[in-house]
Amino acid sequence: MKKVHLVHEIHCSPEAFWKLYFDPEFTTALITQAVKVDDFKILKFAETDREIHRISTGRPRINAPAAIQKVIGDNFSYTDEVRFDKSTQILRWQIRLSTFTDKTRNEGVLRVEPIGPDRIRRIADAEVEARIFGMGGIMESGMEKQMQEGWGAGAEFTNRWIASHRPAHEPT
Repeated sequence: MKKVHLVHEIHCSPEAFWKLYFDPEFTTALITQAVKVDDFKILKFAETDREIHRISTGRPRINAPAAIQKVIGDNFSYTDEVRFDKSTQILRWQIRLSTFTDKTRNEGVLRVEPIGPDRIRRIADAEVEARIFGMGGIMESGMEKQMQEGWGAGAEFTNRWIASHRPAHEPT
């Protein structure tokens, strides 16, 4: 098992971040353009007074050794389930892979901290695990690398989106 800690600066308030995070147009653009996921779909979205629950799916473009690509197959996909607790402002996620579903784990928590006017620190703490004989360590390293790259690209995309969608009268 690998623990992954990701920290990125995002140029908005905590409230604006969470509103954007659950905006379907933004989410689709982020996942397909920055994170490079094909066939992305939001399968479920439900909001109550206490939480927001979203389930989505997609086919990530995998940059992995040929042996791993062969094992996971051409139709490799994932399902991502997130639950955002409105009172604690903490999001928990769990990603289930279409291959080795019972032998892999990718889950964690996401939170934000204000660090200045219209500036937050987005902090994700995850655990990735692959209990697959002879390939577990390679898969875990690959999952960690994909997370590092995807979340980094996602932070850059998010900041560009915010800048390009900010009303003209708002400061940058």
